[in-house]
Amino acid sequence: MSAASIDFEKFRLRRFVDKLVAMGEVEIHDEPVALADLSAIIEATPKATLFRKAGPQGYEMVAAVLGSRSRMAAAFGVEPRAVPQEYMRRMANPQPVVEVPSKDAPVHAVVRTGAEIDLAALPFHIQHEYDGATYISSAIDYCVDPATGKSNVGCRRLMLRDRTTMRSNLTAESDLKRIYRGCVERKERLPVSFVVGSHPLDFIAAGMRIPQDEFGLVGTLRGEPVPMVRGVSNGVLAPADAELVIEGYFDELGWREKEGPYGEFWGFYGPVHPDPVFHVTAITMRRDVLHQTVLHGGRKLERMEATHLFCVNAEAAIWRTLRAAGIEPAAVCSVPSVASLQHARVALKRGQPGEARKAIDALFAMGPIKHVTIVDDDVDPFSDTEVAWALSTRFRADRDLVLAHGCEAFYMDPTADEQNKVSKIGFDATAPYGVRDTIESRRPLPPRITPAPRYQTVQQALAAGPKYFLGIMEALGSKDGREIALELGRLHQEGAIDRLENGEWMLKRPS
Repeated sequence: MSAASIDFEKFRLRRFVDKLVAMGEVEIHDEPVALADLSAIIEATPKATLFRKAGPQGYEMVAAVLGSRSRMAAAFGVEPRAVPQEYMRRMANPQPVVEVPSKDAPVHAVVRTGAEIDLAALPFHIQHEYDGATYISSAIDYCVDPATGKSNVGCRRLMLRDRTTMRSNLTAESDLKRIYRGCVERKERLPVSFVVGSHPLDFIAAGMRIPQDEFGLVGTLRGEPVPMVRGVSNGVLAPADAELVIEGYFDELGWREKEGPYGEFWGFYGPVHPDPVFHVTAITMRRDVLHQTVLHGGRKLERMEATHLFCVNAEAAIWRTLRAAGIEPAAVCSVPSVASLQHARVALKRGQPGEARKAIDALFAMGPIKHVTIVDDDVDPFSDTEVAWALSTRFRADRDLVLAHGCEAFYMDPTADEQNKVSKIGFDATAPYGVRDTIESRRPLPPRITPAPRYQTVQQALAAGPKYFLGIMEALGSKDGREIALELGRLHQEGAIDRLENGEWMLKRPS
């Protein structure tokens, strides 16, 4: 594939934002907005937010592009319920990296090195009232492990330190932390490029940890080869269609400066922690760069972008886990209003008794999942109201509650005990098996009338066998029903008809 044949706009962040605007998913602010005021505006709306004049420099900046299921689905080009299936389909079709020359890479249209580097000219901003400093929340890091040659992609926050250096959060266990630890032990610098302004699919790739080279994951999630360009100062590959790249290296001195706190994905702050220093050696960008910030760590977790990234990965993992256990779910939902995959809901087709318990046990083995609710496939697991209905009508605490104790807690779980253990809970909200089918156990739904006139009278219809009222309407081709109710009333007065236990109308047998 040559550079001339690559569409560098197809997976550009700006083009995706244009798509969201057309969908009515973006709140646009044309007026000047101070950087300190951005987050309050972003968090106040369920939509993505586009600022035309952010900060004194009048940056064009977008926020919360991944803050809903519908926007995530738009990134994949499918309906919201089809996201995990499309995700798994793409993951089964790996895509390569295509390296393009610097002269053809849109992200190298503007190059700043040496004395031209000024991080204070970028829109670092405070996002929560007790944040440790201004930062960029939307960076995707690209690096290669010097020890193994394996590429790595992850998500990172960048806290402004001075005009040429930043601090980045390498406290939590991650591949980048492991790679950097090896560099510190060898007293080596670690070259890294941070991309700011990426297509949502790139963030999904960055949120994965798999034992393979990860640069190609970006293309795999996009569904086609990803064009990448080498850094002008550090030689690290990064997507050539990105909005902006900050090149540089983590020095060999290790975790030496306090960073944070930040608002975190649990809806609390994380603690102040030591982190390394990143030295910037180049900044490159498109001429019409669109800056990006990520909504995270607030009180409305269902709008947090990391939540929806977690949900995509979680739902695919739940499908795989249940299939490995011999269970084919009807639908799977990772609940976006809680932190980091904690709540899973699964709808199962009616099958064998005990399958709900089997599903709960299988999902308990998945590390982050802490609460599991299993419903029948007549309940929509994406609907809070339907799941609440199932819990109130089908779940019996003395019979359907499943508990598991002493499970390993997920990172930063505020409910973990001193040994970092938690208990997990499962709710079997499926209808019980072995219960006689009566009208009282059936869910009322609106009638779906398909007239199929086969008889001329109510008596003729009932002579063919007992029928519910709707069946009589269909058999006579009625789209009204009142005339049938009157006729049934007349036949009842004559003693010609009766009712079965579940309400079907029937002709009386001659005595």
